[in-house]
Amino acid sequence: MMVITCSLKGSPGASTLAVALGSRWPEPVRPIVIEADSAGGDIAARFRLPSSPGLVSLAAAARGNSDTELLVQHSHALASGLRIVPAPSDPAQSRAAFGALAAAQFSPFRTLGVPLIVDVGRVDPDPTMLGLLRSADALVILARPHDDSLAHVAARRSQVQTWSRRLGLVLVGKGYPSAQVTDALDLPVLAGIPDDAKGAQALWHQRGFDSALSRHAERLAGQLLHTAQQDMTLQRSSR
Repeated sequence: MMVITCSLKGSPGASTLAVALGSRWPEPVRPIVIEADSAGGDIAARFRLPSSPGLVSLAAAARGNSDTELLVQHSHALASGLRIVPAPSDPAQSRAAFGALAAAQFSPFRTLGVPLIVDVGRVDPDPTMLGLLRSADALVILARPHDDSLAHVAARRSQVQTWSRRLGLVLVGKGYPSAQVTDALDLPVLAGIPDDAKGAQALWHQRGFDSALSRHAERLAGQLLHTAQQDMTLQRSSR
């Protein structure tokens, strides 16, 4: 299973949600978070991790290599047990590594058996990115429920709807209610999550894992997994 988190404008917390989802994932198999932000990564700096191993070393090792352990070998383990593959902070390096991974014959993005949560940051898809978006089991688009943020979603709605048939909005913080946003944009709202600065700081500093943010992330993770399992059941029954 692969979940992608992204935003269309600003920084509503795609990386924070990706890590929170991974930390509270309900499945016995722990997911791996891959940072694939074409603008350059933040996760290594926030967790004070070295940039290698990471996305660049993974891209180099994945050339012609189908070893399913590559993701583990090129990731860092956090105190919670969650494994992270950080992107380099340099945008050019991050774009090059992502492009190589997405195009590889044995791409880790197509690894079976390991749930993946891929943070692509602010998305403006080129053909390579579009291929990844369309292969996701769930595309989570973060936005703040305010006029300015939602205006960008509305302006790109027809484009966004071509990215994935499994997409949904996650509204960050207070503002318009979910039902009103759904009616106005004709896009599903998966969840609302609090703008929880203290919870985010606890997550990044690995100091305790019980916060409003983590509890909402746990509910959303369960929802995403349940929907994906239903889709798989329907696919099997239609064969």
